[in-house]
Amino acid sequence: MPRPPHLLVAISSHGFGHLSQVAPVVNRLNELIPQLKITVRAALPEAQLRSRLHHFDTLQHATDDFGMVMNHAFSVDTHASLARYQSLHQEWDHKVKALAQQLMDAEVDVVLADVPYLPLAAAQVAGIPSVALCSLNWADILSHYVGLDKPQPIINTMYAAYQSARYFLQPAPSMAMPTLSNQRPIGPCCAPGIAQRQTLRNTVQTQKNLNNPWLILVGMGGIPFELSLEHWPTQYQDRPLCYLVSPSSANTHPNALSVEATGLSYAALVASVDVIITKPGYGMFAEAAAAGVPVLFTARGEWPETEALVSWLQDKAHCAQITTDSLRAGTFEKELSRLLTQGPYTPVAPSGNDEAAALIAGLFTRV
Repeated sequence: MPRPPHLLVAISSHGFGHLSQVAPVVNRLNELIPQLKITVRAALPEAQLRSRLHHFDTLQHATDDFGMVMNHAFSVDTHASLARYQSLHQEWDHKVKALAQQLMDAEVDVVLADVPYLPLAAAQVAGIPSVALCSLNWADILSHYVGLDKPQPIINTMYAAYQSARYFLQPAPSMAMPTLSNQRPIGPCCAPGIAQRQTLRNTVQTQKNLNNPWLILVGMGGIPFELSLEHWPTQYQDRPLCYLVSPSSANTHPNALSVEATGLSYAALVASVDVIITKPGYGMFAEAAAAGVPVLFTARGEWPETEALVSWLQDKAHCAQITTDSLRAGTFEKELSRLLTQGPYTPVAPSGNDEAAALIAGLFTRV
């Protein structure tokens, strides 16, 4: 019997957005090719990976891609980021050749990256077709932050690796990538959760004794951000405001409940609430839009992807922007009230899942 086709999926550990973006594509691809063998290469926890990926055969714990070093969810440590890239690129050719040999030994047929570039470079050396899929690339991100102090050899190497992919798939909304000529825009990529509003309301009623609450999910996309809700609003239109938050923030407001205490998956929470409070980030924006849930988001002006994300959300969704200071101080009652009044909107279909899966499936010559 011929061996099954083998896909290696390399996933960035910079937050959870990369996993939420690529997982529905891999899941759809597995439906198109049921016998597909899947190896995941990532530094994310296995439980987190399995919460999004329906199936994979092997997990390689690897730190190919850290993205950028963050001070917190809204601030990049440029100097630390540059130092890590310089370290990553030491003995670069050796690292590429070693990984290329691993890919050949494992009989990998296609490499998919969101969006580590070392596996793409290795795939090129091994003669294996590859696809990059992401709303950003780290060469453009790093170039933005280091400015005139660009380590040009490093950045050129990053661009060359991205350019080596058969396609650089850009799920809407994506930042502009003018340096790359292999880019291919597709629709949004995400996996909308199944709404369980009544279950969530019952849980809130049981645990917080809140009757008919407004449900508000507060999340910063998997990047740590300490937040106190001490001065946040408590009600709107005589109904309590219930904030679903990280465990570290759950005791800072009388109406706050830890997301873990709900017993629901994060995707289900996104689809079940009245409003989401977050920072601009692909995963939360795409999943909120796919569920038709209004979004209250903070400014994130220095992040290069922000303009593309915000303009897309403003076109597709009910949303409003506040400052980080307003978030911390709880002075966003006007914006929150408007979104609660507006309510849901027409969901945005994640059409990129099928588009990407079909293109990747076409690279498996033995299927």
